[in-house]
Amino acid sequence: MHTSELTPEIRAALSEERPYPAITLVVPTDPDFPFSEKNRITLRDLVTEAKRRLADDPDVGREIKLELRDHVLDPAVIEREVDPFHPDDAMVVYLAANEPVQVWQMTSLTDVEPRVEFSSSFLTRYLVGAEQRSRPYLVLVLDQDMCRLYHGSVRRLVQIDHHGFPCAPEIPSPEDALPGLIPHSAPYEGHEERVQQYLRRVDKRLGDALGEHAGLPLFVIGGDKILSAFKGITTYGNHVAGTLPLTGMDKDRPQDLMRRLQPVLAEFYRRQVAEALNALNEAHGQGKYAGGPAEVWTAVADKRVQHLIVEEGLTLAGRITGDGRMLELVEMSRPVTLPEPKQDIEPPPHSLGVATDVVEQLVDRAIAADTQVLFVPDGTLAGAGGVAALLRY
Repeated sequence: MHTSELTPEIRAALSEERPYPAITLVVPTDPDFPFSEKNRITLRDLVTEAKRRLADDPDVGREIKLELRDHVLDPAVIEREVDPFHPDDAMVVYLAANEPVQVWQMTSLTDVEPRVEFSSSFLTRYLVGAEQRSRPYLVLVLDQDMCRLYHGSVRRLVQIDHHGFPCAPEIPSPEDALPGLIPHSAPYEGHEERVQQYLRRVDKRLGDALGEHAGLPLFVIGGDKILSAFKGITTYGNHVAGTLPLTGMDKDRPQDLMRRLQPVLAEFYRRQVAEALNALNEAHGQGKYAGGPAEVWTAVADKRVQHLIVEEGLTLAGRITGDGRMLELVEMSRPVTLPEPKQDIEPPPHSLGVATDVVEQLVDRAIAADTQVLFVPDGTLAGAGGVAALLRY
């Protein structure tokens, strides 16, 4: 599975409380090769580390230890769940006793650190953070023969095959080959109305998809006439972030669509960053600005953040207070996990209680509070320590 398939319902199911331990593995992978030998070595070392922690954990009962050790913590079992045809930058593996192995593949614009996490629920923050970093969007292709919807990111474009898509026109009789024209014949009576009926049906199905992918920008591709007709009937015009007046795109491969969309996407992202920075400047004078990791963390914890802006490459480590409202930043070298897992059996005293995935936790909490999140180029927020927020009040 890929992060484009992550819905609020799936995320909630993954986050449900489970018998301890629910194990989360984060595995960096090579996007250019389908699960290379280097990826296999990384996975094997992480599984070894997970087994060691399992054996040393006094809070895990004997039966669960045996179930996890003998039937779940197995690189071969995990690898069978990997999609070999769509390699990506990393994968998140969810493992629990008496549950099937789940593997989620994700795109990341920054380096992914290998991790082993034990908790009472699967940790979805890595998926959520990766999905936001990948700049997700939707693409609607309008065509006289078939309308299609795609979910996109910086590296992938995947066709959506639910919510009634792909959507073909309903043809009541051979004379009504609609919404397109019959070759070499004049438009028959009622043709334009048929076109609008078709587009209204597409628009209704689009609404269902937008409900699932709340907040994603929408780009619409189609010929001039059908684009104009769609703009006249859609009830989701406020979601449209850009249009591309091209015909015949229904049969284009996703990679060709992505190539054609690049200038539109780049302009939208440039405009999005500029608007966010202007909003932050205005918020300064209105008392609705928070800047710096500690201040923003508290604002997110209090659910006061309307718009969270984070630099793409920002990584933070820190201690979080028991009530979750305060963050104390800590300078800490990257954890030693690979290739010698046993080196970090006894963590140094200064690292005890330190979370090394503060940015992922911050984004996860923000999304859960219906906060808009935008990742911006590194250096954009240098004066704010890489993260700032526009507050609701």
